[in-house]
Amino acid sequence: MATLEQLRNGFENWLKAPMVTNIARVKSVNENEGTCVLIDEDDQEYLEVRLKPVLSDKNSFIQIPKIGSFVLAIRIEDDEDWMIIASDEVDKFLWNVGETKLELTDKILIEAGNQNLLKLMDRLFTVIERGYQTNTGSTIKLILEPEFNSIKNDFKSLLK
Repeated sequence: MATLEQLRNGFENWLKAPMVTNIARVKSVNENEGTCVLIDEDDQEYLEVRLKPVLSDKNSFIQIPKIGSFVLAIRIEDDEDWMIIASDEVDKFLWNVGETKLELTDKILIEAGNQNLLKLMDRLFTVIERGYQTNTGSTIKLILEPEFNSIKNDFKSLLK
């Protein structure tokens, strides 16, 4: 068991250790580099704060904080490098898993393989709009049935 003196020295050393978290305001964002600049409550700037753990061209998950919003940043491995782990406002979330992409901004982008949800919806609405034949106002035959079935299969390849 630790002595009182050991505990006291341990607490003093812990208090002298550099801060490992920081709440700061976003000054600017460089989405291409995966970094941002933060300003803390003492107006100290933190340059090249990471938006993801490893700076690389891979973007499995990235959140782009809104300029002027507050974020929680953590120090990476007791180094001078920082990384954002939470934001009170974001401009974008991006998830990439293999060939699947989900992007949330003021709109939603969903892509998987070579399929895109918006393009599939456009094709579907076109077929619905132009694809039926009537003789008295009642639908009697789907004219664009091959196109409709193609869209149906494309939806199945895009969505789970």
